[in-house]
Amino acid sequence: MNFHTQSKQDIVNLAAPIGFLAIWSGGAIFAKVGLQYTDSWSFLFLRSAIALSLLLAIYLKSAHKKIAITELKKDQLKGIIFSGLLLQVFYLTFYFSAINTGLSLGIIILVLGMQPIITSLLSANTVSVKNLILLAICFSGLVLSTLGYHSVDKINALGMILSTLALLSITFGAIAQANVKTPPILTLLIQTIFSFLIFSAVIVYKGLSFEVNASSLLSLVWMGAVVSVGAYLLLMLMLKYSSADKVSTLFFLLPLLTMILESLVFDSTLSALTIFGAILVCVSLFIYQTQKPS
Repeated sequence: MNFHTQSKQDIVNLAAPIGFLAIWSGGAIFAKVGLQYTDSWSFLFLRSAIALSLLLAIYLKSAHKKIAITELKKDQLKGIIFSGLLLQVFYLTFYFSAINTGLSLGIIILVLGMQPIITSLLSANTVSVKNLILLAICFSGLVLSTLGYHSVDKINALGMILSTLALLSITFGAIAQANVKTPPILTLLIQTIFSFLIFSAVIVYKGLSFEVNASSLLSLVWMGAVVSVGAYLLLMLMLKYSSADKVSTLFFLLPLLTMILESLVFDSTLSALTIFGAILVCVSLFIYQTQKPS
């Protein structure tokens, strides 16, 4: 590895996680606001339409650098579509559907919180006892933080099934995405085309519902442009320069950052239990991320 490549990797390892965490955690709040003015299917359709428009503009503007879709091998295209369906269609569909069943958000967070552990077990060649303990501490901290902030009193079988399907989608989607080696812009463009077509078909059947106002438009633009393009590109960059199991552990931090942002935006209070759990996650995750490979 030459100096230029190493420097680029160092920048990605430092800046990409910060940007990804900030954008994605904020996305939960914008989605919460946006869904007050539309239904889940309409929101997902409009989000994919905005993302597709932006990605097409970026792709066409960099025409001198672009790789044509027709130049991709069949196996490459299959890998791109497979990971895209899991991350952009199935995960989002199951996640929003679980919320719509009335299942407590706290329970959904805890179910999805198992993703880093499952990803590490599936993608790493070997998982040391130390790493398993650190991941268990991270999850324990997430449990404490969630119990201190979110209600977990509403539970139903359908919601649990959908949450589990969302967990499996994002887990296997992240692992599959780590094996995709095509340029991120092209990869995301292809994935967004397929997600747009699928959500379009649903809208033809269900109908479109969207109340236009400043809050709904801001929420939609953030989710469609910033999250669906910016955050996903950062995720792809991280998976390119780091292992899937290390990248997945960052998902422990997303609910915590969302809780902090919600407390600031909606003037809610963070309990001592939530703060203690957050500290537990941060300390154990820092040790996990910074340890040298054995």
